[in-house]
Amino acid sequence: MSKQKSSPRFRFTGAVLLLSILIFLVPALQNGSSTLYLLCVLIPCIMLFAGTLLARMFSLDRMILTLSFWLCTVGIAALALSDPEAAMAQSLRCGAGLAALLCGSILIRSLSASLLTSVCSAFLGLLLLAGKLLAPAFSLPLTEVALALLLVSFGTLLTRQGPLSAILCASAALALLLFRGEPAEALIWGITILLLLFAVDGRLVILLPAAAVMAVLFFVAFSLLPAPAVPQENMISALVSAGGLGSDSLPEAIASLDKVSLFPLVTGHYGLAFSGLTVLLFLPFTLRGTTVASVARSRLHGMLAMGISLLLSLRALIALLSLFGFLPFTDIAVPFLTSSLPGLCAELFLTGLLCGISGRNDADLAEDAHLAMLAQ
Repeated sequence: MSKQKSSPRFRFTGAVLLLSILIFLVPALQNGSSTLYLLCVLIPCIMLFAGTLLARMFSLDRMILTLSFWLCTVGIAALALSDPEAAMAQSLRCGAGLAALLCGSILIRSLSASLLTSVCSAFLGLLLLAGKLLAPAFSLPLTEVALALLLVSFGTLLTRQGPLSAILCASAALALLLFRGEPAEALIWGITILLLLFAVDGRLVILLPAAAVMAVLFFVAFSLLPAPAVPQENMISALVSAGGLGSDSLPEAIASLDKVSLFPLVTGHYGLAFSGLTVLLFLPFTLRGTTVASVARSRLHGMLAMGISLLLSLRALIALLSLFGFLPFTDIAVPFLTSSLPGLCAELFLTGLLCGISGRNDADLAEDAHLAMLAQ
């Protein structure tokens, strides 16, 4: 009798669940905190529940779901070593992000390239970006939420109205980002839009004017606004010096960074090797997203899947380059490794859209197989 082999997906999910238990069990045994023991049981159970029951109920992509949950788990574990209560608060933020993910997976099934969808999403996205300019006291970080809405608007406009209206909407968002003093977000948004235009409509008559408009906006913004702050020292040496497992103190260079970013904590507590392998998970995440985009039947779904993959992968790349001093940005966090509730919900909402598109593709393939069987 031949032995039944487990599938690679099952082995991958099992390995992630085992690691999620160990990553909380070790600090729990060190500190003896009841909160850490609770997280050691709660986080793997939620991951198993979401990866099996919820994934089957809502037809979610299990690979994308598992990768995003593991990155969120690493962010919770980074706080667990230094502050168990903050780790519990971060787990509650991830729970709210899970609800946003489910909303995105449900929304994408009824989303169509209608004029109403494009106008409403563009209005809300631009309004959120303009909120800080219209009311300086408005300090709620909603940039990532606005970019998620504007990505939907850009996709629907490009599908329904053509490239001109889509470029105008994207340029307005880029101008608001620059004059809000967020050049990192503007750079991510501009590169994503140009790559999407190249993938959908590669004509130079479209690409060159769009690139020219974005270049002019960057030039005007950097000439009128003060230059962004440059990190004072190379983060690589500081992170290497703080690479011991369980170290409770971080270098001053790391402590001075924006507290929203959890990647310095991950690197400081677990070392460069572990954090580097964690960030490398964005490679299969991006590859899976591009695969979902390539097999999508709807042009809108394909563009959204590609845009989501680009937006998250570029954010991770620019955040790492900024952390190590190669780019002069200090206010950007690695996706899913953030303590900002709006940012985490926006990123998981985009992940939900991507999972929903993957589920829609699977449904289309199953319907094709059924029709082929009937035709025989």
